Parts: sequence; structure tokens; C-alpha cells
Amino acid sequence: MNLRQLDAFRAVMMTGSITHAAEQLYLSQPAVSRQISDLERSLGFKLFVRTKGSALAATPEASAFFVQVERSYTGIRELARAADDIRNFRSGNLHIACLLALATGFVPSVIKKFRDDYPDVKIHLMTRSSATIRQWVGSQQFDFGIATPSVDVPGLEVETLLRTKGVCVLPQGHPLSAKSVIRPADIGDHPFISLGLEDPARRKLDLIFERAGVERNIVVETSYAVTICGLVREGIGCSILNPLSVDDFAGHGLVVRPFEPTIEFQYMLFMPPARPHSLLASKFIEYLKAEPTSRLPV
Repeated sequence: MNLRQLDAFRAVMMTGSITHAAEQLYLSQPAVSRQISDLERSLGFKLFVRTKGSALAATPEASAFFVQVERSYTGIRELARAADDIRNFRSGNLHIACLLALATGFVPSVIKKFRDDYPDVKIHLMTRSSATIRQWVGSQQFDFGIATPSVDVPGLEVETLLRTKGVCVLPQGHPLSAKSVIRPADIGDHPFISLGLEDPARRKLDLIFERAGVERNIVVETSYAVTICGLVREGIGCSILNPLSVDDFAGHGLVVRPFEPTIEFQYMLFMPPARPHSLLASKFIEYLKAEPTSRLPV
């Protein structure tokens, strides 16, 4: 028994004749008759008999068998619909791990655009430190992760997502807010809020100030850019951050100024090892890569 035989049987049952079944299947009448005969031999009972006037009549066994065939075809149609939903992103779950610096403005903006186009996809977004994100992705708990670079990522697929130029963030009314560009010498003894030592940007920033011969007055160290923005807004000090972390705070108790020399903040995509990317993950990553051009400050 094979699918071609079942197609022929189903067509005859639905049309009531070999001739009409052959037309429906784009086959010759002898081909359909042969498929029916082969199916009968496989099943071990007659499916159709000729009645008076040579009309074709289904046997009771054929009618009972047809009920089961229709159930199977219903399942196949459901499978086809499921495949179509997957192919066109009308269903599915997407698991994303993201560091907090990009999870308050940048990634939510991408999610909004993605869901406008694919509203039936359910997105799971978890925020943790970059080290934890790399660990999660490595254990295949997430479709992909967004985190800072690391030299210790064995087995993970890694590619650059975006690069941004750091900006100086100041409390409203800060003396440096009158300047159009902030340089290391300007910061001098002003209270400074720094990223933690585990952040790659911290090491770059330390080097910039060392080369300028400026010793910062670091009053607070913390791991999260969002926390730094809150501290700056409270007037505790100034800082230098990736501009995407500052979007939600700019103009709301925070003043943003360009910083020179350039310090680059880099963010990477981390993908699970030895696992093909899902169509859903690949499509969302397309949206991620398209987003920065409209969000980076001039």
C-alpha cells in the first residue's frame, strides 16, 4: 500500500467513477484501475464492484476503509498547514538572551517591528550578564544571545552585531554640559561612574585615560549601563557609555555629549554550537542587523 494507491482510491470514492478520478488526478483510466487493483491485493478485500449498467459501487469494506483514509488525509492537511505556518512565521517560539544594555531600548524596538510583521510568534527575552548569556547559549537554552565580546567562547558561533561610538553622559546642570565635545582632560576630578572591570569597554576606557595622563575620580563602579544612567540622573557623577543604552534617558535628567577620542562599544551575536539556525531566528537576526542604521546617533 502506498500513497498513490490511496490517492486513486480516494478520488474514485469522491467522484464515483474511474473516469472522473483519472481526470482529477491527471492520469489515464488504466493507470487508476491498476492502482485500485494493487491496493485491493494489498488490503486483501474488494473495494469496488460493477453493478447493473456497469456503474461502479463501493463495497461496505471500502466505505469503512474510506473513513480511516479521510482521517489520515485530515492529518496530512494539518501537517501541511503547520508547515506553512512555520515557513511563513505564523507560529513558533523564539528564545533570546540579551545583556541589559541593549534590552531596554534597542532590542524592544526590534521586537516591536518584528511583531508588527509576524504577530503570532511568541518571543521569550531574558536579560543577564554577558558571561551568563554565553553560558546559556553554549548549553543550547536559547536560539541566540547578544553580549559583549569575549576571548573565551569555545564552540560558540560568533559574529559582530553592531559597533557604536561611546558618548559622555552628564546630569542636567553639570558644568561640562556647556561643552559640545567632552575629552579626557575635561573630566579631570569630576566624580565618575564606571563600568565594572569585567566589561571589555572598561579596559578600553582605562587605556584612553592613561594615555591622556588623566586619573579619574571613580566614585561608583557597576556592571549595568542602565544602573549607571540612573546614578548619573541622580547627580552622582558622569560616565561614558554606549549610546543605545542612553536612549531612554536622554532628555529625562540626562545630558548626552560626544566623547573624543573615539571609544568603540562592540556587541556580538552568539549562536549555539552544532545546531542549525531556525528560520525564525535567522529572520529575527535580519531585523536586528537592519535596526542600528536608524538608531545610532549622528
